[in-house]
Amino acid sequence: MTKYQVKFLRAGVSFTKPVYIDPTNMLAGANEIISQSDLDRLNKWKIEEVMSAGEPVYSNKKDEAVMLDNQQKAEIEAVRKDLKSLFKLKPRFNAITQSTEAVLKNFYERVIADNNPQANDVRTKAEEIADFVMDNPLAVIFLPEYAVDLNIYSHVIACAFYATRLGVALDFSRPKIMELVYSILMMDVGMLKVPATIMDKAEKLSEAEKQIIHSHPVHGYQLLTQVAKVKNTLATVALQHHEHFDGTGYPRKIKGAEMSEFSRVAAIVTSFCAIISKKPYRKGRLPYEAMKELLTMGIYRYDPVYLKTFLDSHAIYPIGSVIEMSDSSIGLVCFAVRGKPMRPIVLILRNSKGIRPSKPEFYHLIYEGDKFISKARYPDEAGITLDEEYQNLLNQA
Repeated sequence: MTKYQVKFLRAGVSFTKPVYIDPTNMLAGANEIISQSDLDRLNKWKIEEVMSAGEPVYSNKKDEAVMLDNQQKAEIEAVRKDLKSLFKLKPRFNAITQSTEAVLKNFYERVIADNNPQANDVRTKAEEIADFVMDNPLAVIFLPEYAVDLNIYSHVIACAFYATRLGVALDFSRPKIMELVYSILMMDVGMLKVPATIMDKAEKLSEAEKQIIHSHPVHGYQLLTQVAKVKNTLATVALQHHEHFDGTGYPRKIKGAEMSEFSRVAAIVTSFCAIISKKPYRKGRLPYEAMKELLTMGIYRYDPVYLKTFLDSHAIYPIGSVIEMSDSSIGLVCFAVRGKPMRPIVLILRNSKGIRPSKPEFYHLIYEGDKFISKARYPDEAGITLDEEYQNLLNQA
């Protein structure tokens, strides 16, 4: 739902879908006129914003134009403040990912060696990741760059970040999200059973080599339950994260509701991260290409509700994507508008003349109908160094 500031509403507005004060209290039904007394009551109760999945409609076009202009400015300002706070936390993001990689390496190797693996250390890192993303929902903006150079550990960490955001969008409780992230961080321990010669092979794998890779979910499940003594509901994610919703995955070809909720989340995020990461035989692919591939296969491979929610929370050009606009400017997708996957909010990094704006400049594509994203770009090919852009926004007023 989109939030609308009460101070920008005028009597006589209606919305194409119901308007809510909070998720359980409706202010007005679809196409029901909001009166001045309704607005006075909201102000008396000190309610500053309402929510609707619909579009505002005014009979007076001037009032509509004023409201939409104010709404656009308010939403952009909120995103600007969130980004400025977030970019200050990039060193913390780096510290979390680096320390979690170290914890996972120790845990995975101890599991393989049957040497007293400490799953509680992994749980602590799961809580740290989940809290960081829940406190900073736009933190996934850092992931496309982080997820390019993936090893086993950084792969599951990137998956954990994406899974947290998806869990929030699915209205999972905080304890449930913690369990989800914990299970995902452990899900690839069976990959340590796959020889490096297969993992690093640049040529097409033989059928025998594919079978070795396809056995890693079973190895992982057995190691987690028998050696690490992880409970079955969590270890199941290791067993099922390569299953498909239509039963064409591996290792057991289960489908639909036979997959656990956590495994259905894991199936989406592990595919997305695998596509954008570098392989021995190709460079990392763009997040847009990954999202497009997931949507193409989605009606078969993934829970359709979970996949739509993933799209809604990340957009067609996912958050963190460097893109080229229709006016030749270069931007960074920084906010996804639910239900409008082609119309995100974009931070402009270079204007149409190739110049970095002197102050923060955004395109809110819901309100700028004459502009659209023309294509995704690799940051280096667009002449962009993202850490420099983060610092530049922090330095701007």
